[in-house]
Amino acid sequence: MSELPSHGWGLRRGLLQCEGWIASGDQPTTRLRRAASLAYRMEHEPVVINDHELIVGCPDLSNVTEDEQRRSEEMGQRARACIPPSRGVYDHMALDYEKLIRVGVDGLIAEVDQRRRSLDAQLPENTARDEFYCGCLTELIALARTARRYSEHARAMAADASAERAGELLEIADILTKVPARPARTFREALQSIHFYTFMLRGDYQMGRPDQVLIGLYRADIAGGRLTPDNAMELIDCFCLLYSSCHPKGSAVGFMIGGRDGEGNAVCNELTYLFLQSIAHTRMAYPGIGLCVHGETPDDILESAVEMLARGYSHPAIFNDDAITQGLLELGVPECDAHNYVHSSCVEITLCGQSGCWVFNPTINTMELFLGVMKDHGECEGVGEFLEIYERELRGRIVSEMRTQKMWQLERSRNGGDSLLPSCLVNDCLPSGKGIDEGGANYNFIMPTFLGTANLVDSIIATKILVFDRQELTMAEFYQILMDDFENSRALHQRIVNSFPHFGNNEPETDTLMREISAMLARSCEGIVNLFGARAVPGMYSYLKHVTEGEKTPATPDGRRAYTALAAASSPAQGQEVNGPTAAILSSTCWNQLPFMGGVATNLKFHPGGAETRKSMKAVIKTLLARGGLQLQINCVSEETLRDARRNPDRHRDLLVRIGGYSDYFTSLPPKMQDEIVERTAHLS
Repeated sequence: MSELPSHGWGLRRGLLQCEGWIASGDQPTTRLRRAASLAYRMEHEPVVINDHELIVGCPDLSNVTEDEQRRSEEMGQRARACIPPSRGVYDHMALDYEKLIRVGVDGLIAEVDQRRRSLDAQLPENTARDEFYCGCLTELIALARTARRYSEHARAMAADASAERAGELLEIADILTKVPARPARTFREALQSIHFYTFMLRGDYQMGRPDQVLIGLYRADIAGGRLTPDNAMELIDCFCLLYSSCHPKGSAVGFMIGGRDGEGNAVCNELTYLFLQSIAHTRMAYPGIGLCVHGETPDDILESAVEMLARGYSHPAIFNDDAITQGLLELGVPECDAHNYVHSSCVEITLCGQSGCWVFNPTINTMELFLGVMKDHGECEGVGEFLEIYERELRGRIVSEMRTQKMWQLERSRNGGDSLLPSCLVNDCLPSGKGIDEGGANYNFIMPTFLGTANLVDSIIATKILVFDRQELTMAEFYQILMDDFENSRALHQRIVNSFPHFGNNEPETDTLMREISAMLARSCEGIVNLFGARAVPGMYSYLKHVTEGEKTPATPDGRRAYTALAAASSPAQGQEVNGPTAAILSSTCWNQLPFMGGVATNLKFHPGGAETRKSMKAVIKTLLARGGLQLQINCVSEETLRDARRNPDRHRDLLVRIGGYSDYFTSLPPKMQDEIVERTAHLS
């Protein structure tokens, strides 16, 4: 796998965009200047076509020259002085790729041009629409030109290539004269069109549902003798390998397979199997593949998924299709849309081709807030009063954080922020003449996420026992013990860790409290909206934040030591689910997850094994689905392997692990993130 250097492709793209900004000073608005600078970058970016590639569009990973480094430093200073900052969430969505392969970029250009020409320029409200359409045209035309430049380069390379490679290059050149400009007529053209459009963007754009979008072209090619399943498998593998070349470490990008179509029919076709098989072929961190499972999912698909997980590939993540669809319906999403969702990076649920959602924002550290309440409200007479104060403080924190998010959205609505290319493939942007940054998408939810929920449950239990029930400590005394990181209270620490109830063990007290706390978190988001009036939809997953936020958080009442990781996502605290995988999954699904379309990630770690391990995994998955859990991600790796990977990273560079909603290479993770993975409880089969 090619590794993206921090100073390579990103520096070069940034340099070109800065140069484009300087060159586009004659543009009348900031948004049009952003579009022109992006077009400049696309048209000046080096063309890279690597050996053996069948689908092209790869970063220039060559070393940065001294001249580029110097120019970047100079341009960086100028850019910071003159380019307005753009804050908030980009990407994290699936575009309407079905439309792309149906009409092509030329079709999008024609639509935009027609809509612009139909505007009444005398109406003041059409000025912003005119600006939007002009920016879209600038970027779409540049993208089409860039594809032709790739085609010309491939044709030139063929002159010096071996006979076999020359044939491949000429075929690549021919394909790029057609797509993404024109509609895709074949399975391969569709894959190339989708990748090339996405490659021109910045960030993590999900492919959506490829086994639905591409099945028609696949079957037509098979019937016409233009393709075999083996050829298709090779193309899919090539397509999937590009994810790891085009996305830096720490990305969360991929697609979903299975589930149901817009009419509610179960989807399990030839491509479902082929995309699932690609996991074993590529064995990469990306794409992150989600398998949408429901009551009609064939058992052999689930068996194949379990086999992949048992081999330690970390994919696919399992998503409960029936529960997610129901959760979207309860948000008011029509059923035809509710089936067409995607995990928009890690586990956040958004609608394919229709979303301008801000996911994973804001993030709320539940334990930082808990410690603040302990410090400022030690006079509480009981745990009920304490939780009332906590909920009030939580609501205030969310309102305050949302105000900042709305300010960022306001600035983006005025001056833009990212490429307009995504808006060309997100409904209802083109008909409305409004980009994603202006709220033009059909769905504009904002999705705050809550960190350390299991720590919160366990901390409430510990505080209730020690302060309110047994009155062994005052709140102030307990708070000071935490600020001292249990240094002079080692016996108390061991007692909390080893003797107190902890969430994740199918215990009535902690499970009941988890139901109450999760309901409180959902309730705290009610009535809160973003700039576009779209509601706040909570999530309970962590990405890497449970580690980075933990590094800033003192010790907590559940026995967690200072500045160590918080509990990952919605999972039990590390090392605390001691009653086996069934108990862990029963606790993890004891609460109503349907309001949490902002994403729920549940982690389990299994010891590697044979048939018994696979049997246990499958049973756990089915239990989660039956009990309404939204998502499950599984690591199947021994603690011994993880520890050896820390000692000898060069021997384990391909070791994949699930984090807090996505997969990554264990040896590339920061040391504290590695610690958190090692400390998770591993269940025996």
